[in-house]
Amino acid sequence: MKHGSLTIACAVSALVACGGRGAADARDDAGPPGVALLFPDGADAIDAAARTSIFSQLGLAVDSAGTGLLDTVCGQPATAAADVLDLNADGTPEVRVVFGNTCTSGIAGSSVALFIERDGAYVMNLGFPAASADPMETSNEGWPDLLIGGPGFCWPVWRWNGTEYAYHRDEPQEPGGCSGR
Repeated sequence: MKHGSLTIACAVSALVACGGRGAADARDDAGPPGVALLFPDGADAIDAAARTSIFSQLGLAVDSAGTGLLDTVCGQPATAAADVLDLNADGTPEVRVVFGNTCTSGIAGSSVALFIERDGAYVMNLGFPAASADPMETSNEGWPDLLIGGPGFCWPVWRWNGTEYAYHRDEPQEPGGCSGR
């Protein structure tokens, strides 16, 4: 599938070079097809090179129609949704991505990644099966704790340790949800 995705990307590039307009390149500033699918609104808070870097770190490819995503493990359809937020209110945005499918993420059906700018590049943090990574009211060093959603009634809370997010504790989602842990 990687070869087919590369062929589609080249065909789209050729259309742009010749003045044609393909579905994925309708917004020139959106970037390559996979980037445009991950960031359909462009995510102007981060530059095109950063958006391309983030997409390339996810292990996804564009389907042969150029309209959807595939995982690069099983070649199955995958989803991906990115949102840009400033978790620590420092003026530099972070990017949270929920992506994948059951092939790449098991019973959770998706994985979550948080991209944090470090020395001019966006670096992946988290990157494991989960349905969400939601900021909480508690925090450490100016970064909110993250409640990692997924199957079951006991969800982990990850806390900033000064360099990255790391497991901190469990949070029951109903009474007794973390019993036996």
